[in-house]
Amino acid sequence: MPRIPNMKAAVFGALCASLVASLSLPASAGEPTDPPRRIVKFADLDLTRSAGVAALYVRIESAAKAVCEPLIARDLRSMLRARACAAQAISRAVADVNAPLLTSYYLAKSKAGTIILAQRD
Repeated sequence: MPRIPNMKAAVFGALCASLVASLSLPASAGEPTDPPRRIVKFADLDLTRSAGVAALYVRIESAAKAVCEPLIARDLRSMLRARACAAQAISRAVADVNAPLLTSYYLAKSKAGTIILAQRD
């Protein structure tokens, strides 16, 4: 007479199998190819005036912080990575806009000293 498997053992086996499968997914998924992005619109701003430049900088800074938010708010390493990510995102966005007053504002605000507008590979 065939033995009917215990229901608890069957459920436990299925749970273990799904747990092992879910743990292996992140390892095989790999790194994302594109970093997260957020579109910052500025068609409504006059970038020849300091008020427009300051408003755009606030938008860029806000978007960078939102995209680069630390995974664990109380972890120092996560916070440092988030700050570096935001600084790089702001720098890239300012370079992409390529507006002289925005670049000057960024350099004064960040004390970066230089910004790369174009680079040869």
